[in-house]
Amino acid sequence: MSETGDLKKDFKSAICIAPPIELCDQLQVWRSLYDSAYNRWMPHINLIFPFVTLEQFDNKFNELQTVIGKIPAFKLRFDDFSYFQHGKGKCVVWMKPTTDRPNVIADIQAALESVLVGFNEQSSKSPNGFCPHMTVGQFGGKKATEEKIAGFRGVLRPIETDVTEIQMINRVGQDTPFTVVKTLKLGVGLP
Repeated sequence: MSETGDLKKDFKSAICIAPPIELCDQLQVWRSLYDSAYNRWMPHINLIFPFVTLEQFDNKFNELQTVIGKIPAFKLRFDDFSYFQHGKGKCVVWMKPTTDRPNVIADIQAALESVLVGFNEQSSKSPNGFCPHMTVGQFGGKKATEEKIAGFRGVLRPIETDVTEIQMINRVGQDTPFTVVKTLKLGVGLP
């Protein structure tokens, strides 16, 4: 845990977009086989991670809701894959989100960072900035990863949903699963 002003960062808390689990059956099968974080994380796109401690959720909720409420709901679709390469021997395969409004996920993430000063881990991980993604799993080198992606593409059933809220999540222990503690509603502050 680290501190930013009066806020403590906690790796057991996050703000994310979590598609309805009932839409993620195929993804969950793949994740159960290939994702080392399958038991801890639901399918999700991290927006802020780490986030504040669970005890600080209530203190930040209204401020976060005000910012998020100004952003309209949107349509989200996952119908393709990409990957990050971590050195020569490891790749992380992820599903690429597309939306009906370009950059809306990055806009949400930036709005959250504007309120949570110093909570910029997601936008500063790479020189390219924030990269919204939903992890499928970890694989060996580039060739094996590209072959696995080709196999996934051949059988993929796209995931499509309306995003009307984002989730503030937490897990109690190191090995317990994350659960949704609070939701931030999109579009409630619009005229």
